[in-house]
Amino acid sequence: MLRTRLIALALTLWISTSAAQTVAPGGSAVERLLPLEVTVNGAKGGTWLFLERAGALYAPSDAYEEWRVQLKPSAQPILYKGQPYFPLSAVPGFNARLDAANQSVALLFSPQAFAATRMTQDVTKRLVISEVLPSLFFNYDLNYQASAIRDAPSTRDLGLLSELGLSTGWGVLTSSSAARNLTGSQFPGTPSHFILLETSFTRDFPDENRTLKLGDSITRAGMWGRNVYFGGVQYGTNFGLIPGFISQPLPVLNGVSTAPSTVELYVNDVLRQVSNVPTGPFAIDNFPLLTGNGEARLVVRDILGRETVIVQPFFTSSQLLVSGLNDWSVEAGALRRDFGTASTHYGEAFGTATWRHGYSDTLTLEGRTEATKELGVVGLGVVSALPAQMLGRVALVASHDKSAGSGGQWLVGLEHQGLRDGAAIQVQRASGNFRQLGFDVPFGPPKLQVAANLSYSSINAGTFGLGYAYIGRFDDTRVSTVSGNYTLRVGEKSSLTFTASRALTGASGSAVGVNFLVPLDGNRVVSATFATHDRQTDAYLTAAQNPNPDSGFAWRALAGEQLSRAHAEGGLYYLGRYGNLAADASTSRDQSTLRLGANGGVVLADGHLFVTRRVDESFAVAEVAGYGNVGIGLGSNVLTRTDAGGTALIPRLMAYQQNSVRIDPRELPVSAEIDSIEQVAVPAWRSGVKVVFPVRSGRGALLKIVFDDAQAAPAGALVQIEGDKETFYVARRGEAFVTGLQPANRLTLNWKDRRCVFDVALPAEATDEIARLGPYACQDVPR
Repeated sequence: MLRTRLIALALTLWISTSAAQTVAPGGSAVERLLPLEVTVNGAKGGTWLFLERAGALYAPSDAYEEWRVQLKPSAQPILYKGQPYFPLSAVPGFNARLDAANQSVALLFSPQAFAATRMTQDVTKRLVISEVLPSLFFNYDLNYQASAIRDAPSTRDLGLLSELGLSTGWGVLTSSSAARNLTGSQFPGTPSHFILLETSFTRDFPDENRTLKLGDSITRAGMWGRNVYFGGVQYGTNFGLIPGFISQPLPVLNGVSTAPSTVELYVNDVLRQVSNVPTGPFAIDNFPLLTGNGEARLVVRDILGRETVIVQPFFTSSQLLVSGLNDWSVEAGALRRDFGTASTHYGEAFGTATWRHGYSDTLTLEGRTEATKELGVVGLGVVSALPAQMLGRVALVASHDKSAGSGGQWLVGLEHQGLRDGAAIQVQRASGNFRQLGFDVPFGPPKLQVAANLSYSSINAGTFGLGYAYIGRFDDTRVSTVSGNYTLRVGEKSSLTFTASRALTGASGSAVGVNFLVPLDGNRVVSATFATHDRQTDAYLTAAQNPNPDSGFAWRALAGEQLSRAHAEGGLYYLGRYGNLAADASTSRDQSTLRLGANGGVVLADGHLFVTRRVDESFAVAEVAGYGNVGIGLGSNVLTRTDAGGTALIPRLMAYQQNSVRIDPRELPVSAEIDSIEQVAVPAWRSGVKVVFPVRSGRGALLKIVFDDAQAAPAGALVQIEGDKETFYVARRGEAFVTGLQPANRLTLNWKDRRCVFDVALPAEATDEIARLGPYACQDVPR
């Protein structure tokens, strides 16, 4: 390196002349080279070759780059033997303390002179998706209900919601259905019937962040559209295919450190991360995902223990896109009619397209179009961050329908979400001729819609909330309501909630309620509720035991009045590895009802049939060949156990993310050897993967080996089972502990390039016993 060569040259000159210098006329020294050890604002800056001229120090340009300091634009270098040197005084806030005896210099620069450090999110790495294990799965939700009604015939109803799915490397094919009145006794003369709900094929393209869906689906609504069921094709972006991908802009927090420091980031008084920063300005935008308004506090602590606190408010929203990012979707097909009551009733053909673009980190644009044979709709929208930590939305939509003519609609919204307060209002108005996909044409659109809410959470006085809603139609029908709620914490865990609502126009009536909630130990909750509405009263007590997330029993009980009539109900529930069971009963003066339910799933994969909970997520078939009843699950959570053959189904894997499938090594026999108790799986959406834990089976035994002289084999000799790659050392007294032994074995001993072979037969003892066998004669191997 140039710096090394210059330092070596300077040291040579220093030794030969005591000081390398140029003597000006008159005998005064004006230039000399000085190799100095440098500290910059208290941090080590290396050893550099300086040029001293007329009492001023100059450093080479690469020194400034390594120190991360910026020169003034007007700085002029001087040349010494073809090498440019810049004066230290060209850096703002320069100060130097030279120690000639130790050949060192302590430099101090203004923090603003350093190049800014930006701590950004790491580039999201695309994970290698595990090979999909072809699988067939079936989900069921079976419900039985029997009701006895006063002065009316009793009814019974057995219903089934089901889903059949096929997962392959090409994608996931699913079909759901509903069967009602399977007992034929819901009402006299009512037949049983079967309804096909949704059939769809989904294929993800993780490398492109896109998803293709064929069959039944729901349209993407956008800012002003409507979600409608349809049958056809849907294709668009899907940012969920890359774990950790952040589509919304993150706030940037800035600060300055006068020396290398540690920065603690507190968001809304919660410590989120700790970072190390060098001297100078810094910016942090690699903290966890946030939404809404809040306050960030940076505690900058330098190497001397000095603290500086920087408080900075921030604002972000999931409705905004990162600058330059596009989010889009296209759909085409036929609208689904009578969903849930008819199997394959499809209406008119249509096509839609939605596109969102992050114009900047504070401005996102949206365009959407809808088209059918009779209708055309186009709309533009803007979402923008506004002053005072507000988020604004504006949309303009135009439509043309062959029967209704041309129409329009506009939408304006404002939203503020702070740490303790929140407010939002949205106003939407349409003309009488406006139409859009999903509107029931005979009724037309609402003329004016207004929705507003306000909330505030205090430290000691509780949480307040107000809401207002208004809908006005073109036939002068108007409905408006106002509501409010107040929640106060009582003690450490309990809460008292008051609610009230009143219809202002279009209807009459009001409702008032109060609820007192008391959480208890052991996942138990007790509550008391009183409410009055339409001159009827609800007053009842409830108690419940919630299940654990993995498995367990739960129950609930309710007693009191509902609709001013005595009412009681209760339920028992079981959440297990193989599914869930539920039993509910209720009774009042006029009706008694019993409800029984069961739901779960069945998976056929890798030649095995598994009974499990509902298969709504990805799963893994884990194999620990030959070892049954071994606990296995995700991380430290044991979710299931292997069957007699050593196979188990692991549910609830997260798609396109790393899942650590782990076995419990304490449940393996002592003789079992395993390279790793954890395997990482990255499954596709609602797909299965195969996870194999290679376990070296067999038994272990302590073998005693002797040579021809009847003395113990020497320590250090190697023993190996024929056909096995593992090797074992002979220890003291000629003993070797060998694992992986089968009932009959042939072993080889190697010593000084000579070998012998002997047979070992295991006795028929308990599998976990360690047998002591021998002595075995090893012949023709010299000591």
